[in-house]
Amino acid sequence: MNSKNIDAYASMKENMGSPEGIKLPPDCFIEMDGKFLEHKENDFLKMSFPVQEKYCNPAGNLLGGMVSAFFDNTFGPFSYMTAKKPTTSLDLNVTFIKSISPKEKELIIEAKIVKHTKTFIIFEGKAYNPSNELIATSTSRMMILGK
Repeated sequence: MNSKNIDAYASMKENMGSPEGIKLPPDCFIEMDGKFLEHKENDFLKMSFPVQEKYCNPAGNLLGGMVSAFFDNTFGPFSYMTAKKPTTSLDLNVTFIKSISPKEKELIIEAKIVKHTKTFIIFEGKAYNPSNELIATSTSRMMILGK
């Protein structure tokens, strides 16, 4: 895991006090080989994920479900960084615009906070290929758990 990932997850653990039953980073994040690129507290998070052949459909393009998972693996850590406590997804909506294949190497996810209350965080996200072409958009509502 790269140093930005280690720093980000160490900060999450420190801020949340390592709540019982929470594993940071989660196995799904490690499996997808996500990388933190840029973060501005309470504003945005930018991450990248490699486009791997094992996650492609029969036509050789990244499965839409994997694009959704990349958004989820961005909104999730961002919600923890923002709320400083565990959260849970209430919904995740994805609109697909263009396919992406392993030749393009990575998918870059940019997430922004639309609204943050005591109970909820609403996100919007955009996914780009390395040529900065829009691949998909997403929205998600996360509920902040605990008090």
